[in-house]
Amino acid sequence: MKKRKTIAVIAADVFNSYMNRIFIGISEQCRSLGYDVLTFLMAFNLDSGGLIQQGEENIFSLIKADVIDGVILLAGNLASQNLVDKFVKVFSHWGIPVVALDHDFDFCDSLYAEDTELFEQMTDHFIEAHGCKKIMCLTGPEGSPPAMSRLEGYKRSMKKHGLEIAEDDIIYGDFWKIVSQRLAKQFITGERPIPDAVVCANDDMARSLCNSMVKGGYRIPEDFRISGYDGSNKAVLEIPSISTLCPENIRMGARAVCILHKKITGEDAEPLETLERGRLILARSCGCGSNTLYSVNVGEAFSNRIKRYDDYYTKSCMLDGLMEEENLDSLLRRLNGYIYTIKGLDTYMLCLCRNWDNVENEKDDDYIREGYADIMEAKMIYTRRQTEFIGRDFRSADIIPDFMDEYCEGPSVFFLLPLHYMDRCFGYSIFRFDDIRNAESKVFAEWNRNIGLALEYLRVRTKLTSINQRIFMNSIRDTLTGIYNRKGLKRMAEGLFRKACEEGEIFFVIIADLDRLKMINDNYGHIEGDNAIIVVANALQSCCGMNEVCARIGGDEYALIGCGDYSEESAEKYFGYIRSYLKRYNKASGKPYKVEASLGAFCGVPEKGSNIDGYISKADAKMYEDKQKRRKLRED
Repeated sequence: MKKRKTIAVIAADVFNSYMNRIFIGISEQCRSLGYDVLTFLMAFNLDSGGLIQQGEENIFSLIKADVIDGVILLAGNLASQNLVDKFVKVFSHWGIPVVALDHDFDFCDSLYAEDTELFEQMTDHFIEAHGCKKIMCLTGPEGSPPAMSRLEGYKRSMKKHGLEIAEDDIIYGDFWKIVSQRLAKQFITGERPIPDAVVCANDDMARSLCNSMVKGGYRIPEDFRISGYDGSNKAVLEIPSISTLCPENIRMGARAVCILHKKITGEDAEPLETLERGRLILARSCGCGSNTLYSVNVGEAFSNRIKRYDDYYTKSCMLDGLMEEENLDSLLRRLNGYIYTIKGLDTYMLCLCRNWDNVENEKDDDYIREGYADIMEAKMIYTRRQTEFIGRDFRSADIIPDFMDEYCEGPSVFFLLPLHYMDRCFGYSIFRFDDIRNAESKVFAEWNRNIGLALEYLRVRTKLTSINQRIFMNSIRDTLTGIYNRKGLKRMAEGLFRKACEEGEIFFVIIADLDRLKMINDNYGHIEGDNAIIVVANALQSCCGMNEVCARIGGDEYALIGCGDYSEESAEKYFGYIRSYLKRYNKASGKPYKVEASLGAFCGVPEKGSNIDGYISKADAKMYEDKQKRRKLRED
């Protein structure tokens, strides 16, 4: 890719409206300043430390200090504190500029959404528009900057309007449902008096409080009023709809880019004026009416952007379809048929480690767990114009291949997700959307996860096929000589014999028998006897052609069978090859015994409906005649 300044963004997901808006700000600001963005994501945001989590977190091993110019770390979005600690350790030593969002660190700048003023405005609205006097604030953990800044907005408004804040009017929560459900129970049981309103520091707590109160028989907003914070679609589409705040996180993402730009280039930059600002979204839960038109518009936009494609994906049976395929090429072509389930996908590249399936390695526990292969292969490249299945190589150290510019023009935002099964690394996917808003859907992460599962299924099936093939080959091969055994001869020779019968071609059989094997075993030991057996097998194998089968069919007996262009002289020609081989061996071996063989042959067109065993018996009879002659010559 043409070298542009590059910013790495580290996050767990972008699958909700809050996170997506941050990315809108990052994307728009980076495009205006000419930066590429590499966004490293996980489909599972866990703190389990298990094998799945290891496989997910491996995507972050791609990040290299010599490839990127700055980092935006969405640490507040990461569930694993161990992972956060790892980033702190690495980035604090790299010396590249880092900006952390929604989290405080000593080694870098930290940013939070500017939400104090917005929260003050929402509290003002309850007081001024609805005459509320007794207002409670349900915020996040005590000491958490987002929780405290929103609490500060509430306090400012109450103080400005001369309203008293009792000690128990402030409830610290965890940005989740438990505290709001507990608060609702206290209201319903009378343990705590019901206020005029509760301003909540996020939408999840507001929705949970509202639902719990409605289930308890209370009316919202008639009995009391509720607001949230996040501006989520779920809040607006709730029944009753939740008044909420659309925060300044679009501009927060843009501000993070501006800070990095200053540190990288020394130049000042300001967030784009066109970026959406924070605002109040007034709905039914505060008493401003149902706001039906707004809810309908939000619902329609949500459906067009996300829900319709969620439905497409759910009904696609994608994983089952991928698992039907028996090789990688057909799997990738099948995968191309599921592109339609991802809204707004502009470019997709599937990158696999070289030898990703590790089929040839007999040790199944020897595979890539950390990092990626030095050489990656872009096995599938999708664009709106076409899809290529060509397997282009690039270095994993480059993260995005140089040839990406052939498919994407100008500064771009790329999303990278790991392809793995448990902790077994296969590679990674690269996604690029025509509109960053389309990345809010979880479909593309689940879609990517299906590929990892399908690759593992294909790998295991290929491995089992390979093992079964080896088992089968071992069953039809003689373990001492490596040539076919009697079972292998029967399996391989039947086709040659059938062809000779049906097409009237010449069927050719040589039977060989090692002379004096018992004498060699008795006088020189079985190791030498085995050596003699191998030598005769090699003699026959040395003159065995492509359309011929060579086998050991007894302890000291062999067969060579073929079908094709043979003549009466063929037998003597082959006999000459075999005896010449043995003569050369005996001359050079230094053994106290000679390795010799008796030979017999059949050469002719078999009768239709006849049996192969009869022609082998004819060659065997010729061999026996030769053995008798040779024995008589030795005795004389």
